[in-house]
Amino acid sequence: MGAYFSTSKAKPPLEGKEKLDVVIVCVASIFALPSIEALQRQEGHKVNVKDLYNQTVDALEVMLRALLSEKPNPAELQNFLDHLAPWMTSEKAHERARAVRTSVCLLQEAAESPKFCMSHKFPRLGLLIGRLALRVGDPEKEIGRQAMEGLYFLYFLICCQKEPERKMGSVTAVLHQMPKKILGIYEPTRTCENISEIVKRFGQFLSPDQMADLLLTAVESLKEANESTIEASKTILNVILEKYNQKIQMEVPKIVDRIHSQLRAIHHSHARQVVMMALCLLARAFMEEVSRALLKCPLPLDRDAAEMWRTLAKTEAICHSHRLLDVLLKELQERPSTSEDRAFIIPLAAASALCEVLSVSMCTQAVTRFYPRLLMALLVQVHYTIGLSLPESGVSRKELIPACCVVKTVKTLLLKMGCHYEFTSVEKEGGWELLTSSEEHHRGVGLLARAMVHYSCHQLWRILYLLVPFLERGDKQHKLTAMAFFVELLHMPQAKRFPEKYSVLRLLKGLTDPDPVIRALCVKGLITVADWPGKKCKNALDECSRLLQWRLPKQVGNGKAWHNHQEDVDEICQYLVKKHQENVQRFLFQSQCYLSSTQPSLRRAAAMFIGFLVMHMDSMMRMKDLDIISNALAGLLHDPEASVCIFAAQAHERVLAVYRKLKYGLAEQHKVNSDSAEKHKSPPHPPATEGTSSRLCHALNLWKLAAKH
Repeated sequence: MGAYFSTSKAKPPLEGKEKLDVVIVCVASIFALPSIEALQRQEGHKVNVKDLYNQTVDALEVMLRALLSEKPNPAELQNFLDHLAPWMTSEKAHERARAVRTSVCLLQEAAESPKFCMSHKFPRLGLLIGRLALRVGDPEKEIGRQAMEGLYFLYFLICCQKEPERKMGSVTAVLHQMPKKILGIYEPTRTCENISEIVKRFGQFLSPDQMADLLLTAVESLKEANESTIEASKTILNVILEKYNQKIQMEVPKIVDRIHSQLRAIHHSHARQVVMMALCLLARAFMEEVSRALLKCPLPLDRDAAEMWRTLAKTEAICHSHRLLDVLLKELQERPSTSEDRAFIIPLAAASALCEVLSVSMCTQAVTRFYPRLLMALLVQVHYTIGLSLPESGVSRKELIPACCVVKTVKTLLLKMGCHYEFTSVEKEGGWELLTSSEEHHRGVGLLARAMVHYSCHQLWRILYLLVPFLERGDKQHKLTAMAFFVELLHMPQAKRFPEKYSVLRLLKGLTDPDPVIRALCVKGLITVADWPGKKCKNALDECSRLLQWRLPKQVGNGKAWHNHQEDVDEICQYLVKKHQENVQRFLFQSQCYLSSTQPSLRRAAAMFIGFLVMHMDSMMRMKDLDIISNALAGLLHDPEASVCIFAAQAHERVLAVYRKLKYGLAEQHKVNSDSAEKHKSPPHPPATEGTSSRLCHALNLWKLAAKH
């Protein structure tokens, strides 16, 4: 170091990396030495270690001054101080003391040098202030005193930047009068007050990004996990977030991101409390900015992000505000999108965040206010995320299935609102699995809505009125989910008070929707409305007849509406077998339950439909299934309603025809003529007795007689 100083005036001087390498090596070789006491014990009384050490340190300081004199400007000074920074946070007191002493030496050189250029600003002033302010709170009093001295010099330099003429006067006089008077005198027993005054005084000079650097320096220092540093950091954070919070508004995303990244290295419980306190103060001023920044955390949420969301929820409850839920709801109402350069999906992140918010008991009142909108937004979001794949990133996503993640939040919301019976009912019926199925999602929604109606959920009326505008906007998934919920709520007594334009006309409009599921749901809803008393029921039936092109509205409830047109049923069944082979078995067995209906018209229609469907399914049928269907139809041959007996007999013969073809390998199927029961011949092995046949003939005569009248 002495050699370098003696040759420092040689040309050309060291530049760039070479200069920094010299600084790094020299600093490390001295700062890493054991304490003077330890060195003295090693050497005994042979050598005066303290004198040798002081000479070495003096040589280092002379070298650093010489290096700084080559480029006397704030940027160069900051470079040197940055290389001292790691030593200032060392766990060893003697290393911290050496770093602080050397930093003060450089600051003093800059303040006292008339050549030091004041036209340039410090690029990272917030970092310098933060490092020194934290050391003012050091448990070692000498370190705290020296750090305060360094801040006097730094304050003087900043004032000189504002008023360059100050450099022309007596530096020593100014240093002992102005900075000490403004910043105060170091008091070991009142270091927090010292630090508070330091931040307040320096804060007026800091730009938004410099203020953010100061704040983040305080947060990062919490990794040290000693009480004095924690208290110093807490003081810095409090002053910034209470006095200068408006300066950092544009820096909130950066601050939130850095807090999240630093939390994983902060393990001391008191230190984590201080971080959450800072987040709480930040959220009080900028809840929207904080929550939107936190939504960008990678998914699935880690422990630290989850804790941050819970902290925001507590802040919301304490402030009696709804800004957090406003933000989450707004994001949940958006359709998720993925792109290669993003490792998160904001609506999905909002669902994950809401799940954490709901775990906070203090937020129940706010959640109750938002409950209907949150529930419907989540159900639509489940539909959006079915089959959605997350973009690849550095975080493993094997354990995160988007739709299941949103369903988890739906479950948590229901339990939060006390819907335990509804939750259990959906669980038993497999409703959660239905919700995550692209083809059965609407059934899962309907199952949940039915359970809520059955158990008289106290918020249902609010959901019902919310669905009115819900049905008019959004895309396919949005409308389908809303309609599936809406038609189930029509069973509520309150629904009968709805104006027609919000119930009947809305459902009738859905009958023209291109989506067959929505059309089916609207028919289901109209069936419910048809049971309502009064004019609304009549209007529903009239409009149905018009849109579905029935001959006359009064024929809707007439038993002749279908069986007079068996050729239409024949054509429908032929179409189903041709276009929906994967579902015809399900159609067939679903229709069998109507054979035991208490309404003759349903028994009659079911028999006719089954007969034609089996006839067209032909070789798709199994002998075992034909036996079951044949026995079921045989039970209707003695039905008290004559028309049911007739159509059951026709259907039974069609089933037997298929049975014979499969069993005996007939070359051609003896297809039954669908428009005349009289032309049917008795099968070789008639299923009924002679008495039964006589009864059927008698029933046929009665049916014809009734038709004439």
